[in-house]
This record gives sequence, structure tokens and C-alpha cells, in this order.
Amino acid sequence: MQLEQQETFRIEGPQLEVLGQVESKLPAPARKRPTAVVALVLAAVVSVFGIGGAKLKAASRQTKAVYASTNQYGQGMANDLALRADAAANLIRLCGQALGEEDATVQAAQQALDAWNATDTDHPADQFAANTALGGAITAMVQQAEAAGVSSQSIDGQYTEFLSRQDIILRTASNEYNPAAQKFNDTISGFPANLIGPLWGVGEVELFQ
Repeated sequence: MQLEQQETFRIEGPQLEVLGQVESKLPAPARKRPTAVVALVLAAVVSVFGIGGAKLKAASRQTKAVYASTNQYGQGMANDLALRADAAANLIRLCGQALGEEDATVQAAQQALDAWNATDTDHPADQFAANTALGGAITAMVQQAEAAGVSSQSIDGQYTEFLSRQDIILRTASNEYNPAAQKFNDTISGFPANLIGPLWGVGEVELFQ
């Protein structure tokens, strides 16, 4: 009975092909010398881990750049998050004037904004958590102003801006940043990237969630 030929597993990339083909490319005398074979294989391994590591590091930088970058119109996650924080600051000032700066909801909103300002674009997961907390605190403060009958068109306008920025941020995260980050994380969790990455200090990229 004739056995079916199994499909050959092939790792893409010229640096990995060097490792897979190194022995077959050795000169005939070298193939008969174990020491030479070992030396050349080690050289190939160094090439694989060196070139592969550099590529992973570059891919990590490119993925993170999606989060912090802006397009020609000034649109981008980092920019929209900054504009949302600006709207929050305006709301805190306006509601502080209407409710009093000692109001508990005003103070809680200021604390949430301070926590947000302490984050940076190098840690999207931290920014997601701080942004979520800020959203809750600002909403509670605006609702308090409405309940106290001290809301105004200025407060309503800034709150609309605050909410609309969140919609844009979440849409960008869902359509652009998180898919790019997840694709990179899938790559670095597979072989041989899971061996090369730690040697180059390259790990998974944080998702905005």
C-alpha cells in the first residue's frame, strides 16, 4: 500500500531558511567534519536569532506607533484621548463653579483626571482603565449638576464633546489598534518568536481594553 506524502512544514523567512538548509549547503569536506558542522550551525543559529530579533523589535515599535500616531488630519487614539481629557478638565471647572469645588462629585472627577494624567501612551491598558474611571466620575458629576438644577449649555456642550470623543476612541481601538496588537501578540507567542523575543526584550503589546 502506498503511503500518502506528508505536507512539508516550512518556516518562512530567509534567516530561518539558513538554519534549515545549512547542512545541505556545506562543502563536502566540511560535512565530514563534525566540528566544522557544529560551528556553521551555531553561526546560522546566531543569524536566525539576530535577524529575527531585530525584526520582532521593529514590528513591536510599528504596532505601538499605531496607538500614539496621528493622521494628516490630526486624528488618532492618543490625540482623541487628550481631547477627551481636555473636555473633562473643562467640565470639572464648570461644575466646580456651579456645585462648588468642595462637592464630592467634583473632587472625585478631579482625582480621576489626575489619575488619567499620570498615565502615558506606553501603557495602553493603564490608559484604558484610567479613561474608563474618568468616564464614570465625569458622568456622576454632570448628573449631580443636573439634579441640582445648575446645569448649563456650556456644561452640556463639553459633556457632548467628552462622550463623542469616547465613541471615536473605542471605534479606532476596535478597528485599528487592537487588531494590530493582537496580530503581533499571536506572532510573538508562536515558534520561534517565543524563543527569540525574550532574548531581545520583546514581549506582547498591551491591548486597549
